[in-house]
Amino acid sequence: MVQILETFGEKMKPNFVETLDSVELAERLHFDLAPVMIYGEDVTHIVTEEGIATLLLCRGPAEREQAIRGVAGFTEVGRGRNREAGEALRQRRIIRRPEDLGINPLDASRHLLAARSIKDLVSWSGGLYEPPSKFRNW
Repeated sequence: MVQILETFGEKMKPNFVETLDSVELAERLHFDLAPVMIYGEDVTHIVTEEGIATLLLCRGPAEREQAIRGVAGFTEVGRGRNREAGEALRQRRIIRRPEDLGINPLDASRHLLAARSIKDLVSWSGGLYEPPSKFRNW
């Protein structure tokens, strides 16, 4: 699962938060699981204007957290990152910035990062992504 989002949403509300409202709701109502559509462990990549975090390469929860914080920009979550850990993840290519990909950060936009079709996603993944047959429209 790839999550693509900007660090801030409508009215400059941060899209990265320390705790989801649904987690607090689940605790308050004593649910076994939080009512969310996708669990964080299922997310393999996060793409923001700050860069790409390849979460599936992380060696544990601490690295995963720092990879997320590394692409969360100037949100509270992003400001909580450990710079040394983030640079170590960048050296291992877990965090990739636009300039690491040969993209001038001033030119980085959705146009450069967004797929035009499911076929593009399959191609870009090197064949790792195998969409369900109903999405194969090429």
